[in-house]
Amino acid sequence: MDKFRIETIAAMPNPQQVIWAAMHQDYSEGFVWDDNEQFPNEQRAGELIVKHLLMGDRGHYGPLEHPQIVLNVGYFPHSMMQQVRTHRVGVSFDVQCLAADTEITFLRSSGSLQKIKISDLYDLWENGEKALRERKIRGRNNEPPGTYRRNCKKRLKKMRLRVLNEDTGNFEIGHIRDVMYSGIQPVYRLTLEDGKTLDSTENHRLLTTEGWSSMGEAVGLITDSNHHVVTVSKDCFVLCNGVAIIEPPLIQKLKAHPVKVVRVEYLGLQPTYDIETTDPWHNFVANGLVVHNSFRYTGQRIIDVATSKRDIEDVFYLRPIGKYTNRQGKRYTYTEEQRNEDLEWCLAACKHYQKRIKEGLSEEHARGLIPFDARQHFVLSCNVRSLMHLLDLRWKKDAQLEAQKFCELLYIQFEEWCPAVAQWYKENRAKKAKLSP
Repeated sequence: MDKFRIETIAAMPNPQQVIWAAMHQDYSEGFVWDDNEQFPNEQRAGELIVKHLLMGDRGHYGPLEHPQIVLNVGYFPHSMMQQVRTHRVGVSFDVQCLAADTEITFLRSSGSLQKIKISDLYDLWENGEKALRERKIRGRNNEPPGTYRRNCKKRLKKMRLRVLNEDTGNFEIGHIRDVMYSGIQPVYRLTLEDGKTLDSTENHRLLTTEGWSSMGEAVGLITDSNHHVVTVSKDCFVLCNGVAIIEPPLIQKLKAHPVKVVRVEYLGLQPTYDIETTDPWHNFVANGLVVHNSFRYTGQRIIDVATSKRDIEDVFYLRPIGKYTNRQGKRYTYTEEQRNEDLEWCLAACKHYQKRIKEGLSEEHARGLIPFDARQHFVLSCNVRSLMHLLDLRWKKDAQLEAQKFCELLYIQFEEWCPAVAQWYKENRAKKAKLSP
């Protein structure tokens, strides 16, 4: 459990002032903002919330729903994430991806650029390209006569994808491993100083002058409960398509250069997609910006375990050696011998997965061979009220141990962000299995 992590990507500033203002407006005939210069400071606002809203048990807790926090949760087992998702109320989970019109940059053999929309790329990947000829008779696999589409994944995998060598800063050639549809998600548009735009989810990773960072973290994005932009608190320079340089022996190369983000706006819920690239550089150029490829809980890292390139416990979770109790209250011991046997079983599963992939199975098919508790990273967003509700459900003695640890780490972020409310929660509700107000 020592690998488990929760970090704050973005959080609305002065959350207790916001709650106080909302609470005050509910019981005031005046327009609260007119007195904003007389608002209590953050500490005093927290004290007033506890005294007049929480301790009074007045039953009107809508003001708690306004402040929003976005958290990055990492290295937890898949089973824990499933439990959290099953009982979520007002909590959002997200994966990184790009909007349908995003153009991916390829290079033709002639050296000229070819740009393909990621939605069109996905359509080709899944459904094939339209054949020039019509089928006059039934095909060998009983396909009907007429127009048809033929599989073109081999051709797409051979296409020259523009990627960035992160060691030299020069652009090179890479290749596609997979193209994925990621569902309908909240999408934001970044506009750069030079006019470039990128439509992506909040946690798609961009290469900035400070290194890899999710979009939301890079620009200090604060949103409300409906995903609309409240503020952008950080200056951000994103690495973009290159400027020409000349290196001996007189070979022209392209080097990435930084461009400032000048605006972020919410576009709404849209279909989203992502790409997985081959080694060694897991990035590609989208609308002229360098972005990271998909990170999935299966795929290359499973093969890396099989080939000893990655430690097995970085990829899979097994409980520590120790004494435990089952749901019927019966005690048992998880021994070192049992744990070593389970690690060997995970390693054997990775090698079996690698074997099936080499034999041609798709990743979606082979995924079922992998031990269930692969470690996962995800982004979670919630307001103060839904955060407490999540703690109520999973920070109790009969909850899964990993979920209890998740709640311990979640509470640390809660306390740093909203200290007075968090302290009231710890003293009055924590681990008591009550539902939050």
